Amino acid sequence: MPGIRTEEQAFVDFVNSFKWAATPLGPMSQWPARLQQTFNQVLADSRPIAIYWGPKLATLYNEAFSKLCGTQHPGLLGKSVEDAWPDFCDKIKKTMKASTSKHGPSLEQEWRFFVHQSDGSMEETYLKWSLVPIIENNECMGFLQPLVDTTSMRLWERRMRMLIDLGHVLVTARDTKLYWRKTMQALEACDPSYDIPFAIIYSVENGPSSSHGVTSPDRVKNLCHLEACLGVPKGHPLIPQTLAPETSNQGLSAAFKEALKTQNPTLLHTKDNSLPEALLGGLDWRGFKDPCRSAIICPIRPTTEEHVMGVLVLGLNPRRPYDHDYQQYISLLNQKVTTTLASTVLIQEEARRNRNIAEQAAYDEAQLKEKLAAQTKHATDSMSKFQSIAEFVPVGMCFGDGQGNITFANEAWHRITGVPRTGKITQGSFWSRIVEEDRQNVDRAYKEMERAGAATIEFRVQREDDGPVQYPIGSSPSFEKAGMDLAQGNPQERHVLAALKAECAPDGTILRVLACLTDVTLHKEAAEQAIRRAQLVENYQKMTEFSTVGMYDMSLDGRLVGANNVFFEMCGIDKVDLRRNAVYPFDSCVVEEDVPVLHRALAQLVAGGKTQTAEIRFKTPWTEKDSDGNNIIAPRWVVATFLPVVNSDCVIQSFTGCLIDTSSKNWQFEAERQRYETERKRKDEAIEAKRQQEMFIDMTSHELRNPLSAIVQCADAIIASLAKSLELVNLSPTDLHALRTSPPEAILSEPEKGTWYEGLSLVQNAIENAETIIACTQHQKRIVDDILTMSKMDSNLLTVTPFTVDPILIAKEAFEMFEVEARRVDIELTWDVDQSYRHLGIEFLDLDPSRLKQVLINLLTNALKFTKNQEIRKVSIKMSASKQRPTDATSSVQFIPRAADILAPETSTSDTSGSGPSPRTSETSASEPSTSSNPPDYTYLIFEVHDTGQGLTEEEKSLLFQRFVQASPKTHVKYGGSGLGLFISKRLTEMQGGAIGVASRPGHGSTFAFYIEANTPGKTELQEARAAADALKQAMRSPSTVTRERAASGRANDVQIEGVLIVEDNLINQQITRRGLLDRGKKVEVANHGLEALEKLQKMNQAEGEFPLTLVTMDMEMPIQDGLTCTREIRKMELSGQLKGPRIPILAVSANARTEQIKEAIAAGCDDVLVKPYRIDELSHKMRMAVQKSREREDQERKEDEIHPS
Repeated sequence: MPGIRTEEQAFVDFVNSFKWAATPLGPMSQWPARLQQTFNQVLADSRPIAIYWGPKLATLYNEAFSKLCGTQHPGLLGKSVEDAWPDFCDKIKKTMKASTSKHGPSLEQEWRFFVHQSDGSMEETYLKWSLVPIIENNECMGFLQPLVDTTSMRLWERRMRMLIDLGHVLVTARDTKLYWRKTMQALEACDPSYDIPFAIIYSVENGPSSSHGVTSPDRVKNLCHLEACLGVPKGHPLIPQTLAPETSNQGLSAAFKEALKTQNPTLLHTKDNSLPEALLGGLDWRGFKDPCRSAIICPIRPTTEEHVMGVLVLGLNPRRPYDHDYQQYISLLNQKVTTTLASTVLIQEEARRNRNIAEQAAYDEAQLKEKLAAQTKHATDSMSKFQSIAEFVPVGMCFGDGQGNITFANEAWHRITGVPRTGKITQGSFWSRIVEEDRQNVDRAYKEMERAGAATIEFRVQREDDGPVQYPIGSSPSFEKAGMDLAQGNPQERHVLAALKAECAPDGTILRVLACLTDVTLHKEAAEQAIRRAQLVENYQKMTEFSTVGMYDMSLDGRLVGANNVFFEMCGIDKVDLRRNAVYPFDSCVVEEDVPVLHRALAQLVAGGKTQTAEIRFKTPWTEKDSDGNNIIAPRWVVATFLPVVNSDCVIQSFTGCLIDTSSKNWQFEAERQRYETERKRKDEAIEAKRQQEMFIDMTSHELRNPLSAIVQCADAIIASLAKSLELVNLSPTDLHALRTSPPEAILSEPEKGTWYEGLSLVQNAIENAETIIACTQHQKRIVDDILTMSKMDSNLLTVTPFTVDPILIAKEAFEMFEVEARRVDIELTWDVDQSYRHLGIEFLDLDPSRLKQVLINLLTNALKFTKNQEIRKVSIKMSASKQRPTDATSSVQFIPRAADILAPETSTSDTSGSGPSPRTSETSASEPSTSSNPPDYTYLIFEVHDTGQGLTEEEKSLLFQRFVQASPKTHVKYGGSGLGLFISKRLTEMQGGAIGVASRPGHGSTFAFYIEANTPGKTELQEARAAADALKQAMRSPSTVTRERAASGRANDVQIEGVLIVEDNLINQQITRRGLLDRGKKVEVANHGLEALEKLQKMNQAEGEFPLTLVTMDMEMPIQDGLTCTREIRKMELSGQLKGPRIPILAVSANARTEQIKEAIAAGCDDVLVKPYRIDELSHKMRMAVQKSREREDQERKEDEIHPS
């Protein structure tokens, strides 16, 4: 039987050896295949499953099911269901019938039954089962009965319910006696009672000390008293009324002795005689009525540190083993009994303390009543005498009880507080008279009186009437002659000074409060006015002396009456006694030029009687020290204020005022004005210097590129002429190639050698020399580009301008620029995009495509130059990306330290990420690092250019990336170059937040790698980039658009260019370009400047002329009128209708290579830009592309006009 586990092999062997022939199933060899298959599957299953097969429903089962059969196994094998399960037969057959009718399994059902054990006992078991019919050919052959043992779950539910009910009962106990009874009642009420065959509770009396703490030799230690029992008849030897475990041998004394020493339950069993069977006879067994074979003793301690207060003996369920679940249940029961007993003990102890307190309080109360009666009589007599006297005292007096109610008040008290003499005076009626702001002070004084027995407090009361203010005791009417207006305040608000004295009981309780009130309203107002006047005078004096402005009093004739120290200091005169010395400060201290201003202000003061102000200068200079400690000397400027002082007749008798020193402000204003002028001049000079630098660069570029362009075009013309001459002598292109690669005698016949040998050699040499001229010119162009780039760097004119672009397209453009050159020198040029780039999901990034392409071109140029003479010629480009800044550890090269890291080491050390500063912004100067409050989300683009060139030594690598330095002197001799390419590449990568490095060994080639920082574009920029890309793809799919693929295969040649107007001031370039275009079958007109070009346009077919103009090539730098102005004029003429027909394509041809200049040309109306030097083939291609762009632009404008007509 396949699939049977090794541990089940014994059962399988038994099944195979069983005498099945004696059963309704017959021998196993004759069993149906379906029965054998099903039985094999059941035997291999670890779950208990039975099979009932055939008309007799014969029983088969697996090993797991046999364990549930107990001693009935193997007797049940082959038996019918009636014989196997007589108690459940009807229910099983009914379920079989229901499952057969619906051809599906029956609902799960549960039954309880008892498994017969080998020792003759029965084990309580709960099972869930269902019946699954075995259908074959639409006929029920038998049934499967899978079982699930739910015994643990059912027992746990029953026992937890018992513990919950026990807890609900025990929380109602208020003493230990009641606790023992309720515990037994709760155990007795458990239904079913299978887990409690019997129960016994003993309380434990801890000795040998007596209740008074005196040792008593007669007391027995841990004496146990029977409190309750369940299932044990009264007088049974198992439950003696008292039990001394230490000395007795009655009942379970030996087990009790051991249990009292531990904190955990103790298991007793009949097997080891720890539970004597002799003591179990005659018990009234509960639950299953079976005798117990084991019991448990639980010592009950309220806490782990206390003695045992009780012992609980429980008989264990005879039909369940004492397994882990049973042990956990007993542990929870012990915890429940222990914790509830602890609560009961605390409640009982609290009740005892409350009873003692109540008895002591009753006794104390009786004693106090006697003392109080005597004291009350004495106090009543004294109070009567005091009240009679208090009516004649002018001080307000009152008595109050401990709750704050006024029990007596004299007439003066009512007069002061304004409380009417009607009825009982409550605390609230007096409290309402106190001003709300003073109530906290009164409350604080009352608490002070409670603590110290007496207190003094001053507060305000609010009267409802405005009765007369009480004058101080012993005062006279002269009080009013003090010159103080004491009637200005609120007549209903009174200030009261109160003294409080408490009369307390022996226990500190306040019995009575005596208060004496005095009306101090007039005292308070007089004192406050006197203080205010004195304070005002003092403040005026301090303000005068310590003021930072000069203050003075002066008569009308200019004599100084009084002044503070600052006034004397400003005027530069010594302070003297003004009562004895006449001082006229304004006559001697004011600068002569400002004296008329002073006199004019004083005249207006006298004439109009109004305050006047004048700004004047004093002769005393203003001095101050700057931050470097140098003395600053400047004129002293003051703002003088003149305020008239009049007498009782309103006549001006003097004037007063102040002097405010404004010297610092005026000096700062003048210094700031001079600084502004200096900065403005410096800024203008810097702008002019930058403009001159740009002009110099543009002039240099223009003057260098123009002759280079002429050289290239002349060399092309020479090659074309020589090739034409070979065609005229019938020399095929194949022969021409052979002529270039083989000696002439290899391709000429004997008679021709004498005639053609020398001529063909001259032609071959001339063509090679012309090609050398072109190669040298292209090399010279790169050097010019490098020198101009260096010039921009040194002038701080080189910028990084990010755009939202696809990096893959930029890299691919640089790659395609070298494909033809690589094929020409037989170099295998490849490129690859690493998976790291794909994994980041990069679609577009913000970077400067021209600067990135410039670095790639420099590296590819070097790679091809140093690889073309090697035996193995391979150059590869690898592009990858990362969110972390590349390091030497993560890259294949060692990066050159960046200038930003060298110049600012403190920045890099504080930057824990190791990224350092990032000198990039949306338009970043080469010398101006950017700063940003929110660091952008950078993505690092990594490019590796690997070649199989000759490699570099360590010494050669150390010389790389320096200005005008090459790897070795032989490099320049063998390969040429300026030594600027790698230096410029290093600077460009650093300007873009990156770095460049190299890894190389002699004879193993080199790997140059660099990385740049690129920002993740924002949502708006990303949408615009996607829209532009989608539009480009759509345009590439459109038949009217020149696609890249078709352009590469000659689609641009479909554009027919018939006539060209060349606008060029350089006669050499003009002549060469004209001749090159004429050789290619074009009609050509020439103009020397912009105005001449506008005149020539009048003879074109667009202006009803005869010349078939297709395109204009426009130089930018020309005399009389430059190319930008001319282009704008042509577009204006088209808009005004002076030029008819389609839009004229204009191709800007210029030596100006700056990005801004190219943008300016496009903005002026040019369709494309070609930078000198260039070859005629490049010009022809650009011309066709410009015509195509112009037509597409015109079509787009026409469509927009149709959609949005004006």
